[in-house]
Amino acid sequence: MTSAKCLGFLAVGLFVAVAAARVAVAQYEPPAGYYSSATGTGTTLENNLHHIIDNHVSRSYDAARQALQLLDQDPNDPTHIILVYNGQSVIGTWDAGVTWNREHQWPRSRGVDTSGPDTSDLFNLRSCNPSLNSSRGNEPYGTGSSSYWDPAALAAPGTNDRGDCSRAMFYMATRYDGSDANTVDLELVDGFPGTNQMGDLAKLLEWHYSDPVNDTERRRNHLIYSSADNPAYYQGNRNPFIDRPEFAWAIWGPYPNDSTIYVGSTVPGDGTSSVDVDLGRVIVGSALSVQNVTLHKIGTAPTTYDVTASGDFATTAAGQGRAFVGGTQSRAITVQPVGGTAIAGVRSGTVTIDNTDLTSGGAGDGSADGNDTINVSAEVVAHAEASFDGSVNEDAASADFGAVDVGTGEHVLAFSIYNLEGDSGFTADLDLDAVNCSGDTDVLTTDLAPTAGIAGGTSQSFTATLDGSAEVGTYEVTCTIAVSDENIPGAQSGTPLTLTLTGEVAGLQVPAASTWGLVTLALFLLIAATVVASRRQIVV
Repeated sequence: MTSAKCLGFLAVGLFVAVAAARVAVAQYEPPAGYYSSATGTGTTLENNLHHIIDNHVSRSYDAARQALQLLDQDPNDPTHIILVYNGQSVIGTWDAGVTWNREHQWPRSRGVDTSGPDTSDLFNLRSCNPSLNSSRGNEPYGTGSSSYWDPAALAAPGTNDRGDCSRAMFYMATRYDGSDANTVDLELVDGFPGTNQMGDLAKLLEWHYSDPVNDTERRRNHLIYSSADNPAYYQGNRNPFIDRPEFAWAIWGPYPNDSTIYVGSTVPGDGTSSVDVDLGRVIVGSALSVQNVTLHKIGTAPTTYDVTASGDFATTAAGQGRAFVGGTQSRAITVQPVGGTAIAGVRSGTVTIDNTDLTSGGAGDGSADGNDTINVSAEVVAHAEASFDGSVNEDAASADFGAVDVGTGEHVLAFSIYNLEGDSGFTADLDLDAVNCSGDTDVLTTDLAPTAGIAGGTSQSFTATLDGSAEVGTYEVTCTIAVSDENIPGAQSGTPLTLTLTGEVAGLQVPAASTWGLVTLALFLLIAATVVASRRQIVV
């Protein structure tokens, strides 16, 4: 398989992956306007979110045995479920808690009322290995001592559950503020929690950014909300911190967000930056290249950002709720073409990165961080077409000098080689790779030489020369010109051009002679003429 074909399959694969990701994210998004009243920061925002999510269907704790079989379903085997913390895939059928049981991520003994809606809230319940459930007990999430529970202490994929656990805690603290019957005010705190509390808040915030939201979590969030896709066990509310991860710092961040995200080599004062990426030119049917652009992040605070792509280019980084942890960070944003290269023309697109944080520590920080753009362009061109005629394709031509008088010096004829423009108006440059002439090359010559970059719709002029000082005779030279597309992906050799040069040197050949020889010849001719004239007089 050629490298061009390999790149083509790679581009198709990336397009499919990006398209699938777009569909997944779109189908799990909240309804338009769901968070329209989620304004402000701190306790104001938390209270506004509470009123959005507190009116929901309360399911029984018993019903969770069936609900979790759908919510935690293994995407690779619908008969299995994925357990929290250790990521194990097990048979989903309920067997009285032998294979798996229901884990309260916010433990009952830390404020969850056994008679209230919080005890069976599906955002807090997860399928879990019974022994892990037991060993965790009511330990809060965090690190630093054996009094905390950290999924990463287990076998992989424990780190993949850190963010999920954090967002479940953010939800519980927001949903249950003690204003509903049979509930208490659940609070998140730094350090080890007390009654009706969970923590460690600083660690939960850290995990929220180091393990950002993925499509598995989005799917679970959607199914808990959707009466259409989960009619038997839906709750009818959503976890705001899955849909809008930026809410977390806006409520619990210890200081205004000072993060700045940018592309390019210079930190922008207002946070707005852009870079231009030119992927160059390729021949129709060839794969455009994939390009990486470095996305930088500075500032002590973590942040979330959204990536969107438009036009003829996409990125595998596209999506909502991407995240940077605190401190200086960088990562690659990969851009690749979509839609193929079957048709010649310009390709252009834009990748936009939006820092979504809701607070700001200053100009260009957090919510004041302007958008960053990657402007991508490329050109798809048709094959070059070499011709001796500017209107039709002519692969052969002749230059005939006719008959020239001997001794008349050099005679010059001009001719051109054209690169015919394709129907699309986008044509590869034409290269003349080699010129090979044979025949009477000492009399008939040309300035044809290897030439690069004859643009589509233009021509290059050349000359042919006949040396009139040559001996009387007929002369001919044939030149073969090897041609090709410019040196870009998909370039091919074209049909060679053939140029035939012909000419004749005619008249009386005068041999080389000394000055005295010329004088002698002149006297001889004069005497001969005189004799002829005398004879004519005698006849008369």
